[in-house]
Amino acid sequence: MDSRPTAIEAMAAEPATSGLILDFDGVLSPIVQVPAASAMPGPVRDVLARLASRLGLLAVISGRPAEFLADRVRVPGVPLLGSYGIEQIRDGERQIDPGARKWLGPVRDAARALGDQLAASPGIRVEEKSVSVAVHWRQAPDQAAAGDEVRRVTARIAAETGLRSEPGKLVEELRPPVEVDKGSAITALLAGAALRTAAYAGDDLGDIPALVAVRGMDGINGYALVVDHGSETDPQLLALADQTYAGTEGFAAWLAELADAIGA
Repeated sequence: MDSRPTAIEAMAAEPATSGLILDFDGVLSPIVQVPAASAMPGPVRDVLARLASRLGLLAVISGRPAEFLADRVRVPGVPLLGSYGIEQIRDGERQIDPGARKWLGPVRDAARALGDQLAASPGIRVEEKSVSVAVHWRQAPDQAAAGDEVRRVTARIAAETGLRSEPGKLVEELRPPVEVDKGSAITALLAGAALRTAAYAGDDLGDIPALVAVRGMDGINGYALVVDHGSETDPQLLALADQTYAGTEGFAAWLAELADAIGA
């Protein structure tokens, strides 16, 4: 049995030296059919504002563009890391990883090719982002067949453009082949903060590097938190979890409990 305190107990003991890093979709925002409609509920934003006033670090990282996060999160003092950490917004300033800049042209080319080749496929949506392009098939009438088609087409275009394929829940994304992922991004973020405790919350395959990283940081008591969406949640995430939550509502309740515990 794990004799460690729970994440709430550890952070409540020393809020000023504790950090919490959160994924957006499926953690702060409910999963929706249309990606552009994703939004964080007002009560969750209010709780984040409370946490930001007491924790040593509160940050949000997502596969979404950083400007998308800036529009949706709107909590002062919270670092926003978009595109798996390739983009960052701090104090209102957006920065892009230098190695990713040269891949912006191939990303645009890939978006056009995906749009052309998948235009006739029902329920498949191509989403061009700032430094990547994603293909969703959540709305497809036959998700299994759509997934096979998307993986086949994206693999071909990845080979043609040199972009890297990143799988997720009912989505395949092509992004620059730079050595930046959520794991390396939060490792850098935590290395620059004087923390004793840190927790990361995620729900998808792209969160695995971050869940592993937060548990492996030297000198930090790290917690891997997983929001469980039932059959859509890959067992690999559940195997890494120190604690799981039943959907975004369950995690929102945990955030409120944390805010109360640290006196925010």
